[in-house]
Amino acid sequence: MATLKATLAFAAFLATSHAAVPTTMLAAKAAGSAPCTRHDFSCFEIKNVSVPRPLLGEALVRVSVSSVNPSDVDLAVGSIRKLFGTFGADFAGEVVAVGPLCSKLKVGDHVWGATKGAYAQYAIAICAITGKIEDVDPSLVGTLPEVGMTSAEALKKTGAPWDPAKNLTVVVTSGSGGTGFVGIQLARHYGAGKIITAASGPGIDFVRSMGADQVVDYKVQEIFSALANDTVDIVYDNYGAPGTADRAMAKLKKGGTFIFLPGKDAKLSKHPKEGVEQINYGLMIPSANTLNELLAIYDAGALKPHVQSTYPLANVSGAFSESASGHVIGKLAIAMP
Repeated sequence: MATLKATLAFAAFLATSHAAVPTTMLAAKAAGSAPCTRHDFSCFEIKNVSVPRPLLGEALVRVSVSSVNPSDVDLAVGSIRKLFGTFGADFAGEVVAVGPLCSKLKVGDHVWGATKGAYAQYAIAICAITGKIEDVDPSLVGTLPEVGMTSAEALKKTGAPWDPAKNLTVVVTSGSGGTGFVGIQLARHYGAGKIITAASGPGIDFVRSMGADQVVDYKVQEIFSALANDTVDIVYDNYGAPGTADRAMAKLKKGGTFIFLPGKDAKLSKHPKEGVEQINYGLMIPSANTLNELLAIYDAGALKPHVQSTYPLANVSGAFSESASGHVIGKLAIAMP
């Protein structure tokens, strides 16, 4: 049965692919058995590997661009990194083959989304959670899928889109990184009346250009110490530092919401204010519907990508080192050869 399924999948691959799809590709793989450290990312190597074949409900995408997210760095320094094969989540590119039961996509479609193994010339995408980007240059939006879906889903858990007449005050705890600058723009699009965030150095002017109304220089003052009690409706803690929930409680109004992204040992407050809802965001769930919504917001000019640096696939290690430095404004792109 397994042999029959493999034969059928290979036949479908041959029947629905461009003749120009090669049999091998370059991809970033784990080198050796030791994990990366946040000071040494030489644990990556670029290897020549077989191009994967799409199976049921899958498509093969020629990747144009990917990006580095903090979650990619966290995975690279973890002990389970080798279980994930090639690295990278964000992708934008062109469909070059489709497997059975993938009627949503066809060869030639330009697509974007999140998958496993996007640091490669070709990657497998799950058709049901992949979005189309017709008439959009993949290199312009390929760094946005993970941070876009994360921030959109997080804000929606707090009730977004909001009635603009409520004039809500929204805090995005860290404004200049990926989920931050996207979160600021989405908060504005979703109806926030006032947006407050933290940044430093050149990040201050950057987050203002993204739509922040008040910016706290975190090298001078902790963001919640700069805010009066009972003045905030929503806190989107996209940084997730320990103790943030406790510091935010006094600033939140009764009826407000605190949501945080896990990953840096953040926890819900054990002493929440009465009437304040607390939410652990959990894991981002890729969604074609969310991608379609983000594309519409992008097309309307309300979501602008920002790439600080673009690295070739051959220098994934350099991109990870820059990401781990903690001084990235916007996103880092990985361009495929």
